[in-house]
Amino acid sequence: MEAVCTAPRKPGAIVAVDNTFATPLNQQPLAFGATVSLQSATKFIGGHSDLLAGVATTKDEALWHALLRSRELTGATPGTLEAFLAVRGARTLALRLQQAQQTAMMLAERLEAHPLVTYVRYPGLPSHPTHATAKRVLKGFGTIISFDVHGGAEFADEVCRNVRLIRHATSLGAVESTMERRAAIPGQGHLPPSLLRLSVGTEDADDLWADLDSAIRSAAQ
Repeated sequence: MEAVCTAPRKPGAIVAVDNTFATPLNQQPLAFGATVSLQSATKFIGGHSDLLAGVATTKDEALWHALLRSRELTGATPGTLEAFLAVRGARTLALRLQQAQQTAMMLAERLEAHPLVTYVRYPGLPSHPTHATAKRVLKGFGTIISFDVHGGAEFADEVCRNVRLIRHATSLGAVESTMERRAAIPGQGHLPPSLLRLSVGTEDADDLWADLDSAIRSAAQ
């Protein structure tokens, strides 16, 4: 992101960064030179799977006025309830993120040592190819883990069916943990067939590990 934000670009070109996974607490793209930072408030900011909203932040006054006018003309404004839910979620974001990140680190380390897991992707792990960069530019490593399991797509699907505490769903950033096989999603067929994406919530860390480990081992039986 640093390289992209500081690279020469044509007049009028902007750099937009989707900062949803990092959240504003772990990374501030505008500080790196991005023109606009985008957040899905539906995810971490809302945090309770009951909000549909988005946030665009910019220091560019002309762009801010353009975004404001576009919002007014298209009617893309939040209602009173949505605004309340966003504020409610923002008040606990730091606490939720801290808890979920600590759990994510523990789960990533245990998954990396699991005999039925072939590869784990989490920037907090020293084995991650961009760990050094993540450690330098991020204030936290986030709550999203992806990992490959033995046995291919059928094995991974069985793991998803076996979880009980973790929700088998396409979502992220909420208090409940969710998991899905990403290659099963339309348009994601280029991904490894056995890759599972786990969004870690705020449940007890040992309970999550017991559920995940049991689901993986049961799939192998």
